[in-house]
Amino acid sequence: MSNLLLEIGTEEIPAGYIVPALKQMKELFEEQVKKNRLSIDSIHTTGTPRRLVLFASGLPQNQEDIVQEVKGPSAKVAFDQSGAPTKAAVGFASSQGVKAEEMIVKDTSKGKYCFAVKEIEGKKIFDLLPEMLTSVITSINFPKSMRWKSDKLYFARPIRTIMALFDKDVVNLELSGLKADRKTSGHQFLSDNVLDILDADFELYKEQLKGEKVIVEIDERRDIIRKEINSLLSAYGTTLDEEELLEEVTNLVEFPGAVKCSFDEEFLAIPSEVIETSMKDHQRYFPVKDKTGKLLPEFIVITDREPGNGEIIRNGNERVLRARLADANFFWEEDKKTTLHDRLKDLEGVVFHEDMGSYLDRGERIGDLAYFIAETLDLSPDRLELVKRASSLCKTDLLTEMVGEFPKLQGIMGREYALVQGEDEEVARSIAEHYLPRYADDVLPETEIGTVLSLADKFDIITGCFAAGLIPTGSQDPYGLRRQSQGIIRILETKDLRLSLNTVFEKSLSCLTNVCSDGDRSRIYVQIMDFFKDRINNIYTDKGYRYDIVESAMKSGFDNISDLLCRLDIVTKLSKTPIWQDLVAVVERTFNIAKNCENDGEVNEDLLEEEEERELWAVYEREKENLLKYVKSREYEELSLAYNEVFAKPVHDFFEKVFVNVEDEQIKNNRLLLVKKVNELYVKNIANLAFIVEHDR
Repeated sequence: MSNLLLEIGTEEIPAGYIVPALKQMKELFEEQVKKNRLSIDSIHTTGTPRRLVLFASGLPQNQEDIVQEVKGPSAKVAFDQSGAPTKAAVGFASSQGVKAEEMIVKDTSKGKYCFAVKEIEGKKIFDLLPEMLTSVITSINFPKSMRWKSDKLYFARPIRTIMALFDKDVVNLELSGLKADRKTSGHQFLSDNVLDILDADFELYKEQLKGEKVIVEIDERRDIIRKEINSLLSAYGTTLDEEELLEEVTNLVEFPGAVKCSFDEEFLAIPSEVIETSMKDHQRYFPVKDKTGKLLPEFIVITDREPGNGEIIRNGNERVLRARLADANFFWEEDKKTTLHDRLKDLEGVVFHEDMGSYLDRGERIGDLAYFIAETLDLSPDRLELVKRASSLCKTDLLTEMVGEFPKLQGIMGREYALVQGEDEEVARSIAEHYLPRYADDVLPETEIGTVLSLADKFDIITGCFAAGLIPTGSQDPYGLRRQSQGIIRILETKDLRLSLNTVFEKSLSCLTNVCSDGDRSRIYVQIMDFFKDRINNIYTDKGYRYDIVESAMKSGFDNISDLLCRLDIVTKLSKTPIWQDLVAVVERTFNIAKNCENDGEVNEDLLEEEEERELWAVYEREKENLLKYVKSREYEELSLAYNEVFAKPVHDFFEKVFVNVEDEQIKNNRLLLVKKVNELYVKNIANLAFIVEHDR
């Protein structure tokens, strides 16, 4: 068995492009292996900012030989009465490269047909590789690609070298005038050597590059960086906790080394988030903190040079950070001269969206909606006043110099300016929290006011975008409405807030008087609820709930997310108990009959002729209120157990002895109504188990 080693040498590729590109390389080569009928033991990809590498082991020298049967004319057409091949048979055989007498006759669903049997000899893999690798390289997609000179090849960055070896042989690959060879280069700054790789031996390749200051394996570079940072942090009793930054920095370097630097303590008067953002987002520095999480006037630089010249590296990076922090300090001092309240009027001049008005308009809608939500959640009058104050200020920090320089700090700077300007602490915190959660696993607002404001902000942006026709489609979601809806769902379920989606969206739509007419609101409302329904379904199935259980619970309503989650958990638990089949049977049998009932009136006892239907009605009348008591306290498991216990036998007896669809319309409709009431007692409150799939019972 043979090995393949491919290295695409490039100019420096952005860090965020590397891992997705390597994943694509592996998948694309797997496709080529399958397409060309090849076997393979393993495929491994790795890389650095200046090279993307693929190593495949266990490749054969040749494709497998195959026998192919090609269907030709029917036997009636292919042979005359004497059994001799006709012109049709001869012509077909000739086109397939076989003799007419070598064809075989086989029975098919359409009768007897001739088949040409061809033995196809497998090609040498060495001859297939140029086309296979060309396809892989040219099929890699990047967020942004570039074309250089007059070349038609698009890639993240210009390709400078291609090293492609099949065992000891160079693959005959040529791409845009660039021929593959066995050469690779060492580190851009730390090595002047060009290496000849003699064999597609991955371990030897890695060792040769390591000798030229290139750590080609991503995992190895990550481990080196982690170890060196933790070694420096050990003096403070802490360890590295910047995993996202670590991943990025790992793919910025080929030969990492860590250098500890410092900055003037006077800059610690600036909010720590500003300092950390300057470090991480602008310079990719690692902040240093003590055991309590307090920021220290030190930071760690990961260099792609020999750290032996540490003093030069240290001085250069300290000078860069000092300049950035000096700018930040200037913004901080200047911004404090104008209160957030004084900035409020200026929001009118900042357009959020042409159809949704200015940030002042949006802030007023958020305020109205937040107040409504707060009232719905029974916040006290003094808390309602805090909601008013927080909602009026929540967008004002967008006008500060600091947020203009560091957009990521929106909300955070609002909190800091509010605190130094004497605003209530919870008001200040809520200004930062109303953006939370910003992504799937982000933290949630901690304060009550922040929670209300966050919900209002998210409800408004979803409603406003739908009203303006900015509805997510496919991968297009420029305003992050899927993320916003997920944030609403997480907040409602985690904090157990019994808030009605229907009510809040209706209120939110009523605030959009300048965006949509009264006539449009019903249509937009339906669109929003359909969108939310899909999001809820996707979120809970992704969490591991059975898709049919999610559907059955949502059939009973999804207006209250907290309640829906409670019902999902109970139905999931019940699905693993002995009563499950009986419970599903009761709900399903009653639903299948009840869905034909259009009557919402009262059951007429005088029309109950059979003993079994009178018994079922008696059980319903006797147990109804007892069962509904469980609903008010959300004791859905107790309700399910009790419902099954009281209705399993009378429902079974009813369907065994009572014929529902009799000719007498009054009796038929009365029986349908009886079954409907029994069904709705469970379906309206917990889940419609008629949507549980048969094979999963």
